[in-house]
Amino acid sequence: MTQQEIYQYFQYHNSNMKLLKIGFEEIRNQLKLLYLSKNKSGNYIFSLDDTIADKILALEKAKSLSRILSGIQVSWAEESIKRLFYEKEVLSENQINYLLEQPLDQKWYKTLHIIFCIAYELVPAGDEFCLTVNIKLQRRNLGNELVLIYFRLKKLITEFLIPNFTIRNKVQHGEWSYAFRPSFSKEFSQELTDMLDAENLVTTTSRYTLVNTFYHMLVDMARFKSNSFAIDSMLTPFEYFYQKNIQKINFEVLKIQNPELENFIQSRIDKEIRGTQYRN
Repeated sequence: MTQQEIYQYFQYHNSNMKLLKIGFEEIRNQLKLLYLSKNKSGNYIFSLDDTIADKILALEKAKSLSRILSGIQVSWAEESIKRLFYEKEVLSENQINYLLEQPLDQKWYKTLHIIFCIAYELVPAGDEFCLTVNIKLQRRNLGNELVLIYFRLKKLITEFLIPNFTIRNKVQHGEWSYAFRPSFSKEFSQELTDMLDAENLVTTTSRYTLVNTFYHMLVDMARFKSNSFAIDSMLTPFEYFYQKNIQKINFEVLKIQNPELENFIQSRIDKEIRGTQYRN
């Protein structure tokens, strides 16, 4: 591919992501408005007991919108990795084609691996896919800290990106209330059902932010060299912003692990009440 063709493909995937972002924000806004809805008596529905008919119906609507939101978020994450392949001066055409052929989970693992090798000049002659590179054996070459960073990033993929794909598969197959084991969905799975039920506006928004941050870390890692970075010529942008980005990711991870949706909803209701009182 020519550089112009690579740029065009980047624009294609970028356009897909823009449209997905619009959909994501639209559904998220609908959820936020639903959490502030009132019944005929003027009571905030999500402050009512879960046994009240209005609350039961609202919870079902919220679950439905949450499933749609999860599906859009993972589709956005999938387009993110595809757009990354066509970022300027990141990957060769052979590397792009190799990564496109990988399953979705392996796209993330192998992209991290190749980009890390590119960034730290580990790509062997005749092996641009870095299949022969064992990062564990690079401690003497790179130092312990960089090797640990690589495995921290790999762990993020395992714990917070890969589960996303399972959730999206369940949503796309219509398993919105009860999830079944792959393949062919013949056996009910309480574990997958619980995983699906744990997803909500808070967790999905955090996953969105996490993927976006991880994406930019990979671009910074691949594209820039230390001696061309104006802020600090001794570091690359990836290294310079690493702690800040990891803190941001860790903040989102905590919200995924402890989403506290009820507190989130109640805080929005309390804010709405204060706003109404102030306006009156």
